[in-house]
Amino acid sequence: MASAITHFIVAAVLAAPASESRRLRRVLPRWGIPVSCGLIAVFPDFDTFAMRVLGIPYGSFLGHRGFFHSPFFLILFSALAAKVVARRFGCAVILLLTLIWACAAITHPLLDMLTDGGAGVMLLFPFSKARLFFPWRPIHVSPLEISRFFSTAGYILRSELPFCIAAAAIGLAGWAVTFRTRPQDI
Repeated sequence: MASAITHFIVAAVLAAPASESRRLRRVLPRWGIPVSCGLIAVFPDFDTFAMRVLGIPYGSFLGHRGFFHSPFFLILFSALAAKVVARRFGCAVILLLTLIWACAAITHPLLDMLTDGGAGVMLLFPFSKARLFFPWRPIHVSPLEISRFFSTAGYILRSELPFCIAAAAIGLAGWAVTFRTRPQDI
């Protein structure tokens, strides 16, 4: 897996333009939009805790990078979370929040598909249970145990840095365009 740090950063900075949405700011504060996107992008890795607690095998359907990493599940989870959080604000806001959170969540399996180890990602579920990687895999896999991460953190984070920089550039460019084109609040 890519590290939780990178999953959070990539989703949060890509969500920066959404922090200018007046509709979303009715539900979340400006800072809460990228933070919630970062947190929802980290969420799929909680399958590792479920594996340990419930004894689920690593490569099984419910194991790491399985069902809980599929866009199918992540879209459903985002829709449910948006419905709970924004239920008082109407369908348009729920749909917008679902879209933002689903896009943030889906960055997780896409980054994991760029790693050089572990099981592939069940990206095409429910159409296929195949576990996939991209042909180009430049990100060094992060260990599942936090205690083992710190001994290799520099090696892992250096391989993830270009993706964080690219996401920041895209997010800041999107934010700049959004900021320039919206009517100014006075």
